[in-house]
Amino acid sequence: MDDEPDWWFTGVYGPHQDADKMDFLNELREVRNLCTGPWVIGGDFNMIYSAEDKNNENLNRAMMGRFRRFVNDLELKEIPLLGRRYMWSNEREAPTLVKLDRVLCTSCWEEMFPGCILQSLASQISDHCPLLLGLKEWIRGKWRFHFESFWTKLPHFLEVVADSWG
Repeated sequence: MDDEPDWWFTGVYGPHQDADKMDFLNELREVRNLCTGPWVIGGDFNMIYSAEDKNNENLNRAMMGRFRRFVNDLELKEIPLLGRRYMWSNEREAPTLVKLDRVLCTSCWEEMFPGCILQSLASQISDHCPLLLGLKEWIRGKWRFHFESFWTKLPHFLEVVADSWG
């Protein structure tokens, strides 16, 4: 009997201080090494990896690059959030809006749950919007193609592309 679960979930609450964020990402790398197979990780990362994740130009581009490298190195894909762009607000008159909360998954997890959807819920007790990850009934249709930047680093990438186009 195999004691391994069918898939792994890791919930996160990332540190606020930039000085602690690299340790946080390194700890998540260690968690991934222990959680072999399909993996989904979600919660408040307290980091962004794209300028579009914030409504102003006050950006820590170095930290954004580190978070983006983490996502690429672990070959994670973001599950798109339906109906909302930002999940956090500082609730000021001219608010800063940021996408700090997200759900990331491995390709093999996405293959297990191709109909997954991510939605936000209303909250009156938090400055964050709770996220709800669910499955929708499978409806046959066209697959959307998503190019992943880590594919170019895989062995034989160019050969596979050339064969496919040939």
